[in-house]
Amino acid sequence: MDAENDDSMFIDPEILQKELVISLPVLTESDVEMMLNGVDFFDDESSLDEDDKEKPCLKRDQRHLNLLNNPDYGVILCFIERFRSYIKMKNYPLRILEDNLISEKEKLSGRFIDFHLALLKKTLGGKTIKREQFVSSITRFAYRFNRDDGDYLDEHGYSKSTVDIKLRILKNLFEKQFDSDHTLKQFVANKPSIEIRSKPFGRDRFGASYWLFTVKKTN
Repeated sequence: MDAENDDSMFIDPEILQKELVISLPVLTESDVEMMLNGVDFFDDESSLDEDDKEKPCLKRDQRHLNLLNNPDYGVILCFIERFRSYIKMKNYPLRILEDNLISEKEKLSGRFIDFHLALLKKTLGGKTIKREQFVSSITRFAYRFNRDDGDYLDEHGYSKSTVDIKLRILKNLFEKQFDSDHTLKQFVANKPSIEIRSKPFGRDRFGASYWLFTVKKTN
């Protein structure tokens, strides 16, 4: 396709850069540029001088950037956009879900656990799982798709898992709903594929597609 005749599908790189800066408000433009160029930031606080210690920790923002750049998160967002009413996400804002996915806190959010358990319950034929069984249950589920992920969860636990592992598990949970949720299966069966797919917002000069997801604010 002629690039000159495809302006409607082209996203200016400067716009993408500005959007990235906006999505990471605690970073300066130079910080973002360093991250995009693969420059490592200090993780050891003892190696920083007093001025650097006052700056916000960038490790969390690196995890957030990993989240936004992971294709599995795009699949997850597409699923949520199309099938939110079929899963328990009515009062679960995406921003809070993101915070939980990139968090490394030992104590997990109760709502975050319940959200996963509701999805797991359907894959187990309606079997109820208690909160204290979450880690062992999600580890067994991870083993069904990726042995390395299961081994990692066995050794380090869920809270210390990488963003990639958490996203892979959640994507697999969503995709299993098409096999285990009768109502969802019926809905999909009666819809043409064009109505199920999420359309890209635009495409850049290299052919990469971009999706835009918006969230309605609720009181």
